[in-house]
Amino acid sequence: MITRILQAVGTAAALLWASQAAALLPIVSGEAAVAPTATAAPRLRGPSAKAVSRVQLPPVPEDAIAEVRRANARGMLRHERRVVIGVTRAAGMEEALPAFAPLRWTPGDGGQAAQAAVTSPGAGSMRLAVDLKGVPEDVEMVFFGSADPSRLEGPLRVGDVRDRTLPWWSPVTEGETQTVEFFVPSRHDPRLLPLAIVGASHIFSTPSSRFSKRTQDIGDSGSCNVDIACSALNGSSAFQHVADSVAQMVFTDGAFTALCTGSLLNDSDPSSQVPWFYSANHCFENEIAPYKTPAQMQVVANTLATLWSFEANACVNGRGSDVPLATWSQLAGGATLAFNSPQRDVLLVRLNNAPPAGAFYSGWDPNPISGGTSVISVHHPRGDLKKVTQGLVQRLSVQGVAGGSETFIEVKWSLGTTEPGSSGGGLWSFDGSQYLFRGGLWGGDALCTNMNGTDNFSRFEVSYAALAPFLGASAGSGIDYTDLWWNAAESGWGMTIVQHASGVIFAVWYTYGEDGKRTWFVLPSATWSAGNVYTGAIYSTAGPAYTSKFDSSLVRRTQVGNATLAFSDANHATFTYSVQGVSGTRAITRLPF
Repeated sequence: MITRILQAVGTAAALLWASQAAALLPIVSGEAAVAPTATAAPRLRGPSAKAVSRVQLPPVPEDAIAEVRRANARGMLRHERRVVIGVTRAAGMEEALPAFAPLRWTPGDGGQAAQAAVTSPGAGSMRLAVDLKGVPEDVEMVFFGSADPSRLEGPLRVGDVRDRTLPWWSPVTEGETQTVEFFVPSRHDPRLLPLAIVGASHIFSTPSSRFSKRTQDIGDSGSCNVDIACSALNGSSAFQHVADSVAQMVFTDGAFTALCTGSLLNDSDPSSQVPWFYSANHCFENEIAPYKTPAQMQVVANTLATLWSFEANACVNGRGSDVPLATWSQLAGGATLAFNSPQRDVLLVRLNNAPPAGAFYSGWDPNPISGGTSVISVHHPRGDLKKVTQGLVQRLSVQGVAGGSETFIEVKWSLGTTEPGSSGGGLWSFDGSQYLFRGGLWGGDALCTNMNGTDNFSRFEVSYAALAPFLGASAGSGIDYTDLWWNAAESGWGMTIVQHASGVIFAVWYTYGEDGKRTWFVLPSATWSAGNVYTGAIYSTAGPAYTSKFDSSLVRRTQVGNATLAFSDANHATFTYSVQGVSGTRAITRLPF
Protein backbone atom coordinates (compact mmCIF):
# COMPACT_ATOMS: atom_id res chain seq x y z
CA MET A 1 0.00 0.00 0.00
CA ILE A 2 1.28 3.46 -0.88
CA THR A 3 1.92 5.67 2.13
CA ARG A 4 2.14 9.41 2.60
CA ILE A 5 5.84 8.97 3.26
CA LEU A 6 6.33 7.55 -0.21
CA GLN A 7 4.30 10.40 -1.68
CA ALA A 8 6.56 12.89 0.07
CA VAL A 9 9.60 11.12 -1.37
CA GLY A 10 8.06 11.32 -4.83
CA THR A 11 7.23 14.99 -4.43
CA ALA A 12 10.78 15.78 -3.42
CA ALA A 13 12.00 13.93 -6.48
CA ALA A 14 9.55 15.91 -8.60
CA LEU A 15 11.13 19.13 -7.46
CA LEU A 16 14.55 17.76 -8.41
CA TRP A 17 13.41 17.09 -11.97
CA ALA A 18 10.91 19.88 -12.56
CA SER A 19 13.18 22.05 -14.69
CA GLN A 20 13.80 19.16 -17.11
CA ALA A 21 10.08 18.37 -17.37
CA ALA A 22 9.04 21.94 -18.09
CA ALA A 23 11.36 22.29 -21.06
CA LEU A 24 9.26 19.98 -23.24
CA LEU A 25 6.12 22.08 -23.52
CA PRO A 26 5.28 23.21 -27.08
CA ILE A 27 6.22 26.64 -28.37
CA VAL A 28 3.75 28.24 -30.79
CA SER A 29 4.95 30.71 -33.44
CA GLY A 30 3.06 33.85 -34.41
CA GLU A 31 1.34 34.66 -37.69
CA ALA A 32 -0.08 37.70 -39.44
CA ALA A 33 -3.81 38.24 -39.13
CA VAL A 34 -5.87 37.46 -42.20
CA ALA A 35 -7.63 40.63 -43.27
CA PRO A 36 -11.30 40.52 -42.23
CA THR A 37 -13.99 40.39 -44.87
CA ALA A 38 -14.49 43.85 -46.34
CA THR A 39 -17.63 45.67 -45.22
CA ALA A 40 -19.39 48.66 -46.67
CA ALA A 41 -17.88 52.00 -45.73
CA PRO A 42 -19.96 53.81 -43.12
CA ARG A 43 -22.30 56.49 -44.42
CA LEU A 44 -25.14 58.56 -43.04
CA ARG A 45 -28.62 58.19 -44.48
CA GLY A 46 -30.51 60.20 -41.91
CA PRO A 47 -32.06 63.59 -41.26
CA SER A 48 -30.64 67.08 -41.13
CA ALA A 49 -29.10 68.38 -37.93
CA LYS A 50 -32.38 70.07 -36.97
CA ALA A 51 -34.20 66.74 -36.98
CA VAL A 52 -31.86 65.00 -34.52
CA SER A 53 -33.34 63.97 -31.15
CA ARG A 54 -31.05 65.35 -28.43
CA VAL A 55 -30.31 64.98 -24.73
CA GLN A 56 -28.15 67.45 -22.79
CA LEU A 57 -26.68 66.08 -19.55
CA PRO A 58 -25.64 68.33 -16.67
CA PRO A 59 -21.90 68.88 -16.13
CA VAL A 60 -20.04 66.06 -14.39
CA PRO A 61 -20.06 66.79 -10.63
CA GLU A 62 -16.76 67.69 -9.02
CA ASP A 63 -17.06 64.78 -6.58
CA ALA A 64 -17.14 62.36 -9.54
CA ILE A 65 -13.93 63.89 -10.91
CA ALA A 66 -12.38 63.64 -7.45
CA GLU A 67 -13.28 59.94 -7.33
CA VAL A 68 -11.43 59.40 -10.63
CA ARG A 69 -8.32 60.90 -9.04
CA ARG A 70 -8.73 58.73 -5.94
CA ALA A 71 -9.17 55.59 -8.06
CA ASN A 72 -5.95 56.30 -9.95
CA ALA A 73 -4.10 57.08 -6.71
CA ARG A 74 -5.28 53.78 -5.19
CA GLY A 75 -3.97 51.93 -8.23
CA MET A 76 -0.54 53.49 -7.76
CA LEU A 77 -0.47 52.55 -4.08
CA ARG A 78 -1.21 48.93 -5.00
CA HIS A 79 1.28 49.15 -7.90
CA GLU A 80 -1.46 48.21 -10.36
CA ARG A 81 -1.22 49.93 -13.71
CA ARG A 82 -4.77 50.47 -15.01
CA VAL A 83 -5.81 54.12 -15.42
CA VAL A 84 -9.32 55.56 -15.11
CA ILE A 85 -10.14 58.11 -17.86
CA GLY A 86 -13.87 58.70 -17.53
CA VAL A 87 -17.12 58.35 -15.60
CA THR A 88 -20.38 56.59 -16.39
CA ARG A 89 -23.61 58.55 -16.63
CA ALA A 90 -26.72 56.41 -15.99
CA ALA A 91 -26.63 52.85 -17.47
CA GLY A 92 -26.81 51.07 -14.13
CA MET A 93 -26.12 54.17 -12.04
CA GLU A 94 -28.73 55.65 -9.68
CA GLU A 95 -29.72 58.46 -12.03
CA ALA A 96 -31.54 57.75 -15.27
CA LEU A 97 -30.60 59.25 -18.60
CA PRO A 98 -33.17 61.93 -19.54
CA ALA A 99 -35.75 60.68 -22.01
CA PHE A 100 -35.41 61.53 -25.70
CA ALA A 101 -38.13 63.09 -27.73
CA PRO A 102 -39.53 60.51 -30.18
CA LEU A 103 -37.03 59.63 -32.88
CA ARG A 104 -37.75 61.37 -36.18
CA TRP A 105 -37.60 58.84 -38.99
CA THR A 106 -36.61 59.80 -42.54
CA PRO A 107 -37.38 57.37 -45.41
CA GLY A 108 -34.89 56.50 -48.12
CA ASP A 109 -32.44 53.93 -49.50
CA GLY A 110 -34.51 50.86 -48.63
CA GLY A 111 -35.47 51.82 -45.13
CA GLN A 112 -35.75 54.61 -42.60
CA ALA A 113 -33.09 56.39 -40.54
CA ALA A 114 -33.12 58.49 -37.39
CA GLN A 115 -30.43 60.12 -35.30
CA ALA A 116 -30.09 60.63 -31.56
CA ALA A 117 -27.37 62.64 -29.80
CA VAL A 118 -26.17 62.83 -26.20
CA THR A 119 -24.07 65.75 -24.93
CA SER A 120 -22.03 65.63 -21.72
CA PRO A 121 -20.53 69.11 -21.28
CA GLY A 122 -16.75 69.21 -21.24
CA ALA A 123 -16.20 65.64 -22.37
CA GLY A 124 -13.17 65.00 -24.53
CA SER A 125 -14.72 61.80 -25.91
CA MET A 126 -17.97 59.91 -25.51
CA ARG A 127 -19.48 56.44 -25.61
CA LEU A 128 -23.18 55.52 -25.48
CA ALA A 129 -24.93 52.52 -23.95
CA VAL A 130 -27.68 51.30 -26.27
CA ASP A 131 -30.44 48.88 -25.23
CA LEU A 132 -30.86 46.45 -28.14
CA LYS A 133 -33.20 43.89 -26.56
CA GLY A 134 -35.89 42.99 -29.06
CA VAL A 135 -34.30 44.98 -31.88
CA PRO A 136 -34.17 43.11 -35.25
CA GLU A 137 -30.75 41.82 -36.26
CA ASP A 138 -30.66 43.70 -39.56
CA VAL A 139 -30.88 47.14 -37.94
CA GLU A 140 -27.60 49.07 -38.37
CA MET A 141 -25.91 51.81 -36.36
CA VAL A 142 -23.31 54.44 -37.27
CA PHE A 143 -21.66 56.71 -34.68
CA PHE A 144 -19.80 60.02 -34.88
CA GLY A 145 -18.55 62.68 -32.47
CA SER A 146 -18.97 66.43 -32.47
CA ALA A 147 -15.21 67.12 -32.57
CA ASP A 148 -14.68 65.08 -35.74
CA PRO A 149 -18.06 64.38 -37.40
CA SER A 150 -16.35 63.17 -40.58
CA ARG A 151 -14.92 60.13 -38.75
CA LEU A 152 -17.73 57.57 -38.82
CA GLU A 153 -17.61 54.37 -36.75
CA GLY A 154 -19.64 51.55 -38.29
CA PRO A 155 -21.83 50.37 -39.76
CA LEU A 156 -22.47 48.08 -36.80
CA ARG A 157 -25.19 45.48 -37.31
CA VAL A 158 -27.35 44.56 -34.31
CA GLY A 159 -27.09 40.86 -35.20
CA ASP A 160 -23.31 41.05 -34.73
CA VAL A 161 -23.70 42.07 -31.07
CA ARG A 162 -23.13 38.82 -29.16
CA ASP A 163 -24.90 39.74 -25.91
CA ARG A 164 -28.03 41.86 -26.27
CA THR A 165 -29.39 41.08 -22.82
CA LEU A 166 -27.42 44.03 -21.40
CA PRO A 167 -26.82 47.54 -22.77
CA TRP A 168 -24.23 47.53 -25.56
CA TRP A 169 -21.48 50.17 -25.52
CA SER A 170 -20.64 52.12 -28.66
CA PRO A 171 -17.16 52.94 -30.03
CA VAL A 172 -15.27 55.96 -28.68
CA THR A 173 -15.84 59.19 -30.61
CA GLU A 174 -14.25 62.58 -29.97
CA GLY A 175 -16.13 65.60 -28.68
CA GLU A 176 -18.66 66.24 -25.93
CA THR A 177 -21.52 64.95 -28.11
CA GLN A 178 -21.91 61.50 -29.63
CA THR A 179 -24.57 60.94 -32.27
CA VAL A 180 -25.91 57.55 -33.34
CA GLU A 181 -27.82 56.98 -36.53
CA PHE A 182 -30.18 53.99 -36.56
CA PHE A 183 -31.06 52.55 -39.95
CA VAL A 184 -34.08 50.23 -40.07
CA PRO A 185 -34.81 48.24 -43.27
CA SER A 186 -38.22 48.84 -44.80
CA ARG A 187 -39.56 45.43 -43.70
CA HIS A 188 -39.80 46.79 -40.13
CA ASP A 189 -41.89 49.61 -38.69
CA PRO A 190 -39.28 51.66 -36.79
CA ARG A 191 -41.91 53.21 -34.53
CA LEU A 192 -42.52 49.78 -32.98
CA LEU A 193 -38.87 49.06 -32.18
CA PRO A 194 -37.70 49.34 -28.53
CA LEU A 195 -34.56 51.36 -29.37
CA ALA A 196 -33.23 53.22 -26.34
CA ILE A 197 -30.03 54.97 -25.22
CA VAL A 198 -29.68 54.22 -21.53
CA GLY A 199 -26.24 55.51 -20.61
CA ALA A 200 -23.17 57.48 -21.58
CA SER A 201 -19.48 57.46 -20.76
CA HIS A 202 -17.92 60.89 -20.25
CA ILE A 203 -14.22 60.50 -21.12
CA PHE A 204 -11.95 63.35 -20.06
CA SER A 205 -9.48 62.98 -22.94
CA THR A 206 -9.29 62.04 -26.62
CA PRO A 207 -7.44 59.56 -28.83
CA SER A 208 -6.18 62.34 -31.12
CA SER A 209 -4.55 64.06 -28.14
CA ARG A 210 -2.94 60.70 -27.15
CA PHE A 211 -5.34 60.75 -24.18
CA SER A 212 -3.47 63.82 -22.95
CA LYS A 213 -4.27 65.46 -19.66
CA ARG A 214 -7.75 66.79 -19.01
CA THR A 215 -7.85 66.02 -15.29
CA GLN A 216 -5.20 65.18 -12.74
CA ASP A 217 -3.54 61.74 -13.19
CA ILE A 218 -4.47 61.43 -16.87
CA GLY A 219 -1.89 62.60 -19.36
CA ASP A 220 1.23 62.09 -21.40
CA SER A 221 3.63 59.33 -20.40
CA GLY A 222 7.01 60.09 -18.84
CA SER A 223 9.87 61.37 -20.96
CA CYS A 224 11.94 58.19 -20.48
CA ASN A 225 9.46 56.15 -22.52
CA VAL A 226 10.45 55.08 -26.03
CA ASP A 227 8.02 55.27 -28.95
CA ILE A 228 7.82 52.26 -31.26
CA ALA A 229 9.02 54.40 -34.15
CA CYS A 230 12.07 55.57 -32.16
CA SER A 231 13.21 52.17 -30.89
CA ALA A 232 16.49 50.69 -32.13
CA LEU A 233 14.50 47.45 -32.52
CA ASN A 234 12.08 48.99 -35.00
CA GLY A 235 13.96 47.78 -38.08
CA SER A 236 13.30 44.17 -37.08
CA SER A 237 10.25 42.43 -38.53
CA ALA A 238 10.13 40.24 -35.40
CA PHE A 239 9.78 43.36 -33.25
CA GLN A 240 7.18 44.89 -35.54
CA HIS A 241 5.13 41.72 -35.18
CA VAL A 242 5.08 42.24 -31.42
CA ALA A 243 3.97 45.86 -31.86
CA ASP A 244 1.21 44.76 -34.24
CA SER A 245 -0.13 42.28 -31.68
CA VAL A 246 -0.68 44.96 -29.01
CA ALA A 247 -3.81 47.09 -28.67
CA GLN A 248 -5.06 49.70 -26.26
CA MET A 249 -8.16 48.67 -24.28
CA VAL A 250 -11.05 51.02 -23.46
CA PHE A 251 -13.83 49.59 -21.27
CA THR A 252 -16.49 50.57 -18.78
CA ASP A 253 -16.47 49.04 -15.31
CA GLY A 254 -19.31 50.27 -13.12
CA ALA A 255 -18.86 53.99 -12.49
CA PHE A 256 -15.62 54.28 -14.48
CA THR A 257 -14.22 54.07 -17.99
CA ALA A 258 -10.61 52.87 -17.94
CA LEU A 259 -7.58 52.06 -20.10
CA CYS A 260 -5.33 49.02 -20.13
CA THR A 261 -3.16 47.18 -22.66
CA GLY A 262 -3.65 43.72 -24.16
CA SER A 263 -2.03 41.33 -26.63
CA LEU A 264 -3.44 39.17 -29.41
CA LEU A 265 -2.25 35.55 -29.04
CA ASN A 266 -2.04 32.89 -31.71
CA ASP A 267 -3.64 29.50 -31.31
CA SER A 268 -1.82 26.27 -32.10
CA ASP A 269 -3.98 25.34 -35.10
CA PRO A 270 -2.37 26.67 -38.33
CA SER A 271 -5.74 26.54 -40.08
CA SER A 272 -7.54 28.87 -37.67
CA GLN A 273 -7.24 32.38 -36.28
CA VAL A 274 -9.27 32.78 -33.13
CA PRO A 275 -8.82 36.29 -31.66
CA TRP A 276 -7.67 35.37 -28.14
CA PHE A 277 -6.67 38.50 -26.25
CA TYR A 278 -4.55 38.42 -23.06
CA SER A 279 -4.43 41.12 -20.41
CA ALA A 280 -4.45 41.67 -16.62
CA ASN A 281 -7.35 40.48 -14.51
CA HIS A 282 -7.24 43.62 -12.36
CA CYS A 283 -8.21 45.72 -15.40
CA PHE A 284 -11.78 44.36 -15.16
CA GLU A 285 -11.74 43.52 -11.46
CA ASN A 286 -13.11 45.08 -8.28
CA GLU A 287 -10.51 47.03 -6.31
CA ILE A 288 -11.12 44.96 -3.16
CA ALA A 289 -13.01 41.78 -2.26
CA PRO A 290 -15.52 40.46 -3.02
CA TYR A 291 -14.07 39.89 -6.46
CA LYS A 292 -16.26 39.57 -9.52
CA THR A 293 -17.98 36.38 -10.59
CA PRO A 294 -17.46 35.22 -14.19
CA ALA A 295 -20.87 36.71 -15.06
CA GLN A 296 -19.81 40.07 -13.62
CA MET A 297 -16.52 39.94 -15.52
CA GLN A 298 -18.50 39.27 -18.68
CA VAL A 299 -20.49 42.46 -18.12
CA VAL A 300 -17.23 44.42 -18.35
CA ALA A 301 -15.98 42.35 -21.31
CA ASN A 302 -19.14 43.34 -23.20
CA THR A 303 -17.97 46.98 -23.12
CA LEU A 304 -14.47 46.40 -24.51
CA ALA A 305 -13.23 48.44 -27.47
CA THR A 306 -9.65 48.10 -28.71
CA LEU A 307 -7.50 50.65 -30.54
CA TRP A 308 -5.03 49.17 -33.08
CA SER A 309 -1.88 50.74 -34.58
CA PHE A 310 -2.28 53.51 -32.01
CA GLU A 311 1.32 54.66 -32.40
CA ALA A 312 3.52 57.37 -33.91
CA ASN A 313 4.14 57.08 -37.63
CA ALA A 314 7.63 58.63 -37.44
CA CYS A 315 10.38 59.53 -35.00
CA VAL A 316 11.47 63.18 -34.71
CA ASN A 317 14.27 64.19 -32.35
CA GLY A 318 13.98 60.94 -30.48
CA ARG A 319 10.24 61.30 -29.83
CA GLY A 320 7.24 60.06 -31.72
CA SER A 321 4.65 61.90 -29.67
CA ASP A 322 5.16 65.18 -31.52
CA VAL A 323 4.29 63.79 -34.95
CA PRO A 324 0.96 62.59 -36.40
CA LEU A 325 -0.46 59.25 -35.35
CA ALA A 326 -0.33 56.29 -37.65
CA THR A 327 -3.62 55.35 -39.32
CA TRP A 328 -5.19 53.69 -36.31
CA SER A 329 -8.46 51.80 -36.17
CA GLN A 330 -11.01 50.95 -33.52
CA LEU A 331 -12.56 47.53 -32.97
CA ALA A 332 -15.82 47.72 -31.03
CA GLY A 333 -18.23 44.91 -30.20
CA GLY A 334 -16.88 43.66 -26.88
CA ALA A 335 -15.38 40.29 -26.01
CA THR A 336 -16.30 36.95 -24.46
CA LEU A 337 -14.64 35.93 -21.20
CA ALA A 338 -12.63 32.70 -21.50
CA PHE A 339 -10.53 32.58 -18.31
CA ASN A 340 -9.60 34.85 -15.44
CA SER A 341 -7.62 34.49 -12.23
CA PRO A 342 -7.59 37.31 -9.65
CA GLN A 343 -4.63 35.84 -7.77
CA ARG A 344 -2.47 35.21 -10.86
CA ASP A 345 -3.79 38.43 -12.46
CA VAL A 346 -4.56 36.69 -15.75
CA LEU A 347 -7.37 37.64 -18.12
CA LEU A 348 -8.08 35.86 -21.42
CA VAL A 349 -10.99 36.95 -23.60
CA ARG A 350 -12.07 36.21 -27.14
CA LEU A 351 -12.70 39.36 -29.16
CA ASN A 352 -16.18 39.21 -30.63
CA ASN A 353 -14.94 40.60 -33.96
CA ALA A 354 -11.86 39.85 -36.02
CA PRO A 355 -8.90 42.23 -35.53
CA PRO A 356 -8.20 44.73 -38.32
CA ALA A 357 -5.83 44.21 -41.23
CA GLY A 358 -2.22 44.58 -40.12
CA ALA A 359 -2.70 42.96 -36.72
CA PHE A 360 -0.46 40.06 -35.70
CA TYR A 361 -1.19 36.95 -33.62
CA SER A 362 1.77 36.71 -31.24
CA GLY A 363 3.62 33.46 -30.66
CA TRP A 364 4.14 32.23 -27.10
CA ASP A 365 6.34 30.05 -24.93
CA PRO A 366 4.71 28.21 -21.98
CA ASN A 367 8.00 27.11 -20.43
CA PRO A 368 9.52 28.76 -17.33
CA ILE A 369 11.64 31.82 -17.99
CA SER A 370 15.12 32.10 -16.44
CA GLY A 371 16.68 34.93 -14.48
CA GLY A 372 18.89 37.10 -16.66
CA THR A 373 16.73 36.64 -19.78
CA SER A 374 16.48 39.74 -21.97
CA VAL A 375 12.87 40.83 -22.37
CA ILE A 376 10.76 43.60 -23.86
CA SER A 377 7.31 44.94 -23.07
CA VAL A 378 5.04 46.86 -25.46
CA HIS A 379 2.26 48.89 -23.89
CA HIS A 380 0.30 52.17 -23.68
CA PRO A 381 1.48 54.14 -20.61
CA ARG A 382 -1.23 56.60 -19.51
CA GLY A 383 -3.05 55.78 -22.73
CA ASP A 384 -0.25 57.41 -24.74
CA LEU A 385 1.03 56.12 -28.06
CA LYS A 386 2.49 52.63 -28.05
CA LYS A 387 5.88 52.36 -26.27
CA VAL A 388 8.56 49.68 -25.88
CA THR A 389 10.51 48.92 -22.71
CA GLN A 390 13.65 46.76 -22.52
CA GLY A 391 15.23 44.99 -19.55
CA LEU A 392 16.24 41.77 -17.81
CA VAL A 393 14.36 39.20 -15.74
CA GLN A 394 15.58 39.45 -12.16
CA ARG A 395 13.81 36.58 -10.40
CA LEU A 396 10.43 35.15 -9.47
CA SER A 397 8.99 37.43 -6.79
CA VAL A 398 6.14 36.68 -4.39
CA GLN A 399 3.39 39.30 -4.46
CA GLY A 400 0.25 39.65 -2.40
CA VAL A 401 -2.64 39.74 -4.84
CA ALA A 402 -6.40 39.31 -4.34
CA GLY A 403 -6.10 38.24 -0.72
CA GLY A 404 -3.42 35.63 -1.39
CA SER A 405 0.10 35.37 -2.72
CA GLU A 406 1.48 34.33 -6.09
CA THR A 407 4.82 34.35 -7.87
CA PHE A 408 5.39 36.83 -10.70
CA ILE A 409 8.22 37.49 -13.16
CA GLU A 410 10.15 40.45 -11.77
CA VAL A 411 11.85 42.65 -14.39
CA LYS A 412 14.23 45.60 -14.13
CA TRP A 413 14.29 47.99 -17.07
CA SER A 414 17.36 49.39 -18.79
CA LEU A 415 15.34 51.47 -21.28
CA GLY A 416 11.88 52.93 -20.69
CA THR A 417 9.37 52.07 -17.97
CA THR A 418 5.67 51.35 -17.41
CA GLU A 419 2.93 53.59 -16.04
CA PRO A 420 -0.84 53.50 -15.41
CA GLY A 421 -2.48 52.27 -18.61
CA SER A 422 0.36 49.78 -19.18
CA SER A 423 -1.53 47.12 -17.16
CA GLY A 424 -1.78 43.86 -19.05
CA GLY A 425 1.01 44.86 -21.46
CA GLY A 426 2.82 41.77 -22.64
CA LEU A 427 6.30 40.50 -21.82
CA TRP A 428 8.31 38.87 -24.65
CA SER A 429 11.63 37.04 -24.87
CA PHE A 430 13.57 36.53 -28.11
CA ASP A 431 14.53 33.02 -29.27
CA GLY A 432 16.85 34.14 -32.08
CA SER A 433 14.18 34.45 -34.75
CA GLN A 434 10.96 35.59 -33.07
CA TYR A 435 9.64 37.20 -29.89
CA LEU A 436 7.54 34.89 -27.72
CA PHE A 437 4.91 35.98 -25.22
CA ARG A 438 5.63 35.14 -21.54
CA GLY A 439 3.06 37.07 -19.44
CA GLY A 440 1.23 40.34 -18.77
CA LEU A 441 1.97 43.32 -16.53
CA TRP A 442 0.48 43.33 -13.03
CA GLY A 443 2.42 46.36 -11.78
CA GLY A 444 5.40 47.54 -9.80
CA ASP A 445 7.28 50.62 -8.68
CA ALA A 446 9.20 51.34 -11.89
CA LEU A 447 8.77 54.91 -13.16
CA CYS A 448 10.82 57.44 -15.11
CA THR A 449 11.59 58.95 -11.70
CA ASN A 450 12.53 55.53 -10.27
CA MET A 451 14.61 53.70 -12.86
CA ASN A 452 15.86 51.32 -10.16
CA GLY A 453 12.31 50.13 -9.57
CA THR A 454 11.02 46.82 -10.92
CA ASP A 455 7.81 45.54 -12.49
CA ASN A 456 6.03 42.21 -12.07
CA PHE A 457 4.38 40.17 -14.82
CA SER A 458 1.96 37.26 -14.63
CA ARG A 459 3.50 33.91 -15.51
CA PHE A 460 2.03 32.51 -18.71
CA GLU A 461 3.48 29.08 -17.94
CA VAL A 462 1.66 28.86 -14.61
CA SER A 463 -1.75 29.43 -16.22
CA TYR A 464 -0.93 27.46 -19.35
CA ALA A 465 -2.91 24.34 -18.38
CA ALA A 466 -6.03 26.45 -17.94
CA LEU A 467 -5.40 28.44 -21.14
CA ALA A 468 -4.38 25.51 -23.35
CA PRO A 469 -7.95 24.32 -24.11
CA PHE A 470 -8.69 27.76 -25.57
CA LEU A 471 -5.39 28.15 -27.40
CA GLY A 472 -5.80 24.71 -28.96
CA ALA A 473 -2.64 23.36 -27.33
CA SER A 474 -2.02 20.07 -25.54
CA ALA A 475 -1.36 20.56 -21.85
CA GLY A 476 -3.55 17.74 -20.71
CA SER A 477 -7.32 17.89 -20.68
CA GLY A 478 -7.35 20.71 -18.15
CA ILE A 479 -7.90 18.16 -15.34
CA ASP A 480 -5.48 18.10 -12.42
CA TYR A 481 -4.39 14.46 -12.04
CA THR A 482 -2.31 15.08 -8.89
CA ASP A 483 -2.95 12.23 -6.45
CA LEU A 484 -2.05 8.66 -5.52
CA TRP A 485 -2.95 6.08 -8.20
CA TRP A 486 -3.12 2.29 -7.95
CA ASN A 487 -4.81 -0.91 -9.10
CA ALA A 488 -7.12 -2.07 -6.30
CA ALA A 489 -6.77 -5.71 -7.39
CA GLU A 490 -2.96 -5.48 -7.09
CA SER A 491 -2.44 -3.74 -3.77
CA GLY A 492 1.25 -3.39 -3.02
CA TRP A 493 2.38 -1.17 -5.87
CA GLY A 494 1.19 2.15 -7.19
CA MET A 495 2.08 5.60 -8.45
CA THR A 496 2.26 9.20 -7.26
CA ILE A 497 1.36 11.82 -9.86
CA VAL A 498 2.23 15.46 -9.29
CA GLN A 499 0.92 17.84 -11.97
CA HIS A 500 2.25 21.38 -12.37
CA ALA A 501 -0.14 24.21 -13.26
CA SER A 502 1.44 24.21 -16.74
CA GLY A 503 0.20 20.64 -17.30
CA VAL A 504 3.59 18.97 -16.81
CA ILE A 505 3.36 15.71 -14.86
CA PHE A 506 6.04 14.14 -12.70
CA ALA A 507 5.18 10.53 -11.86
CA VAL A 508 6.88 8.18 -9.40
CA TRP A 509 6.17 4.46 -9.90
CA TYR A 510 6.54 2.40 -6.75
CA THR A 511 7.03 -1.31 -7.54
CA TYR A 512 9.34 -4.31 -6.93
CA GLY A 513 12.41 -5.63 -8.75
CA GLU A 514 13.10 -9.20 -9.88
CA ASP A 515 14.73 -9.81 -6.49
CA GLY A 516 11.48 -8.87 -4.73
CA LYS A 517 12.97 -5.77 -3.18
CA ARG A 518 11.24 -2.40 -3.28
CA THR A 519 12.25 -0.18 -6.17
CA TRP A 520 10.85 2.86 -7.93
CA PHE A 521 11.13 4.61 -11.25
CA VAL A 522 10.40 8.17 -12.31
CA LEU A 523 8.69 9.66 -15.34
CA PRO A 524 10.06 13.20 -15.14
CA SER A 525 9.66 14.53 -18.66
CA ALA A 526 6.99 13.61 -21.16
CA THR A 527 4.76 15.04 -23.86
CA TRP A 528 0.99 15.40 -24.07
CA SER A 529 -0.85 14.21 -27.17
CA ALA A 530 -4.57 14.06 -27.96
CA GLY A 531 -5.15 16.12 -24.83
CA ASN A 532 -5.11 13.19 -22.41
CA VAL A 533 -2.15 10.92 -23.33
CA TYR A 534 1.21 11.54 -21.66
CA THR A 535 4.28 9.71 -23.02
CA GLY A 536 7.95 9.85 -22.08
CA ALA A 537 11.08 8.10 -20.82
CA ILE A 538 11.33 6.20 -17.50
CA TYR A 539 14.45 6.50 -15.35
CA SER A 540 15.96 4.81 -12.33
CA THR A 541 17.93 6.93 -9.87
CA ALA A 542 20.69 6.38 -7.35
CA GLY A 543 22.51 8.62 -4.89
CA PRO A 544 24.15 8.88 -1.45
CA ALA A 545 22.51 7.15 1.50
CA TYR A 546 20.36 9.24 3.82
CA THR A 547 22.77 8.37 6.63
CA SER A 548 25.63 10.22 4.92
CA LYS A 549 26.16 13.86 3.99
CA PHE A 550 24.31 14.64 0.79
CA ASP A 551 26.53 15.09 -2.26
CA SER A 552 24.66 16.03 -5.45
CA SER A 553 27.60 14.88 -7.58
CA LEU A 554 26.77 11.29 -6.55
CA VAL A 555 23.21 11.45 -7.89
CA ARG A 556 22.81 9.32 -11.01
CA ARG A 557 19.92 8.70 -13.37
CA THR A 558 19.63 5.97 -15.99
CA GLN A 559 16.97 5.64 -18.66
CA VAL A 560 15.45 2.19 -18.39
CA GLY A 561 12.49 2.41 -20.75
CA ASN A 562 9.38 4.34 -21.73
CA ALA A 563 5.85 4.73 -20.41
CA THR A 564 2.47 6.17 -21.35
CA LEU A 565 -0.35 7.38 -19.14
CA ALA A 566 -3.66 7.48 -21.05
CA PHE A 567 -6.38 9.14 -18.95
CA SER A 568 -9.95 8.17 -19.83
CA ASP A 569 -11.41 10.60 -17.27
CA ALA A 570 -10.42 12.36 -14.05
CA ASN A 571 -10.22 9.11 -12.07
CA HIS A 572 -9.20 6.37 -14.50
CA ALA A 573 -6.13 5.74 -16.65
CA THR A 574 -4.20 3.04 -18.47
CA PHE A 575 -0.50 2.75 -17.61
CA THR A 576 1.61 1.18 -20.38
CA TYR A 577 5.35 0.60 -19.90
CA SER A 578 8.44 -1.00 -21.37
CA VAL A 579 11.28 -1.34 -18.83
CA GLN A 580 14.52 -3.15 -19.53
CA GLY A 581 12.89 -5.24 -22.24
CA VAL A 582 9.77 -6.10 -20.25
CA SER A 583 6.44 -4.57 -21.35
CA GLY A 584 3.10 -4.42 -19.64
CA THR A 585 -0.25 -2.61 -19.37
CA ARG A 586 -2.15 -1.90 -16.16
CA ALA A 587 -5.42 -0.15 -15.39
CA ILE A 588 -5.00 2.36 -12.57
CA THR A 589 -7.46 4.53 -10.64
CA ARG A 590 -7.17 7.58 -8.42
CA LEU A 591 -6.73 6.80 -4.70
CA PRO A 592 -7.71 10.03 -2.89
CA PHE A 593 -6.77 10.31 0.76
